[in-house]
Amino acid sequence: MNHPVGAEIEATAQWLEQRGANGAANVLRRVAHQRDRARDREDDALARAYRYRLAWRSARRRAEHHAAGASELSRQLAKLEYLFSGKARPSAQPVQEVYRENAMMRTDLARFQNLVERAGWMPDAEPRRLWRWRNGWWELAYRKRNPKDGYHDSGWYLWGPVAGCFGEWTAGLKADATTEADRLITKHLSAQAEAER
Repeated sequence: MNHPVGAEIEATAQWLEQRGANGAANVLRRVAHQRDRARDREDDALARAYRYRLAWRSARRRAEHHAAGASELSRQLAKLEYLFSGKARPSAQPVQEVYRENAMMRTDLARFQNLVERAGWMPDAEPRRLWRWRNGWWELAYRKRNPKDGYHDSGWYLWGPVAGCFGEWTAGLKADATTEADRLITKHLSAQAEAER
């Protein structure tokens, strides 16, 4: 028999109920439901991260996404200009609503980036390619030796959003490459932070 909270938790809850601890059984079931909901939310966030990573690879999809975002921002700007132009009575409510939505989007984006960064190196649909989020997407891909294309050794190469990190060789083996790539990413990000100061 399949229980919504799991057979072990349901058996424990029934045992508690048989001994007159109905409240404890209800709390146990409620916590199990909350755990399942949290797990579902985390799975949804990881699925969104995976979908975003796949969309990032496609320049056309990226351009459509930016165009949609720009048109939404221009629509919001036109709405605010209309409200404050004198043609409509200015009201604090729409502006507060925009601020609230922007704050919620920033919070959701920060949560998403935190989840993706904690996920570490994620495999791509293509073999021998990994992705990682650290203040932007970093790609780690295996290339065979081809001096004409700039690959002087066979192994894993790192590409990233930071200037000066384009096709940097990390290691010949995948485990060593991910460790070295994490070190290089930290080095590049700290050098970029120093340059911005």
